[in-house]
Amino acid sequence: MKNFKTKSAVAAGHQCPVTAGGPSLAIARFGQPIAVADHVAGVAGVVGVLPAGCVPFSLTVFAPALGDGFKASLGLRDPATGGISTLANDGGAPWVDGNDTGAAGGIVQLTTVPMAKVHPSDEDRELMLVIDAPGAAAGLFSVTLAFSNA
Repeated sequence: MKNFKTKSAVAAGHQCPVTAGGPSLAIARFGQPIAVADHVAGVAGVVGVLPAGCVPFSLTVFAPALGDGFKASLGLRDPATGGISTLANDGGAPWVDGNDTGAAGGIVQLTTVPMAKVHPSDEDRELMLVIDAPGAAAGLFSVTLAFSNA
């Protein structure tokens, strides 16, 4: 599987993730430049981090027009397989599966059933983006993750 070059300082381990304090929500925004060469089904990469002890609340996808047919999936990375986790503690499925927001461009806020099933972990977990169907244009695919302490 071809991978993106990780551009997120948090995902690359160069910057500590934002964490929620007490019962409040924390919001972290992650961006992944998608080059024309990245438009191949199965190209994947880590784009962000869900901090230890936290669970997701909502996810907002911001995408420019990446081209007709573009679809992508997001979810927690399974360290054993390198793909999006289907483990019960990670939600049991991709958080977002085959979303086409990037085809024409736009913004969409999502709270999905797999996100609601995520259990807290003692370790930071990586948020992964996978291109399911290619588009044809370059652009910055951004994700805003709202989360809270469990």
